[in-house]
Amino acid sequence: MSHITKILLKIIMLRIRNKIKPEIAEEQCGFVEDKGTSNAIYILRTLIERTLEVQKDVYLCFIDYTTAFDRVRHDEIITELKQLNIDGKDLRIIKTMYWEQTAAMRIENKPAHFRI
Repeated sequence: MSHITKILLKIIMLRIRNKIKPEIAEEQCGFVEDKGTSNAIYILRTLIERTLEVQKDVYLCFIDYTTAFDRVRHDEIITELKQLNIDGKDLRIIKTMYWEQTAAMRIENKPAHFRI
């Protein structure tokens, strides 16, 4: 991702943060300011320690969301963003950056354009 793209995404994030923040669960650690992997590990470790203290079983499930964005219905993401009152300009930029990107290259000295 280019530096310009990162800057643009940061600007959009700052503009829409207050509209989205009330919808994020208190327990969520990923993609939340001042929370991250270390918070999740601490919570998990505390849960395991307390469960062992009372001699109960604890069951954990780990899910790899690495390619989740590729499989989600993008129209539903746009619908959710609209319901959160994300305005048209920011919504258009988000749609363009994630779903309307194109690339160009030359094949046998002829231009070829395709969607990414």
